[in-house]
Amino acid sequence: MDRSYLSNTILSILIILTTYALWSLGESRVDAYIALYILEYVVVKAVLRPRRRGFDWLMLILLIIFTIIIGYRIAEVLY
Repeated sequence: MDRSYLSNTILSILIILTTYALWSLGESRVDAYIALYILEYVVVKAVLRPRRRGFDWLMLILLIIFTIIIGYRIAEVLY
């Protein structure tokens, strides 16, 4: 199986499982969902290394969003 198809399939399954798990726990914060989706994307991309044409701008944008979300949560806890 091609790595791109495999990574897309695994990512889809992980997102469905994460959504179900967070929904079952009663999580209502959207940033928690987004942070875990981004983390799953980064892990699947790092492990399977699907083929991309050119620079992966999506990864850069998602990491910036993830950093902002985590920074906001840390600041919320500290202050």
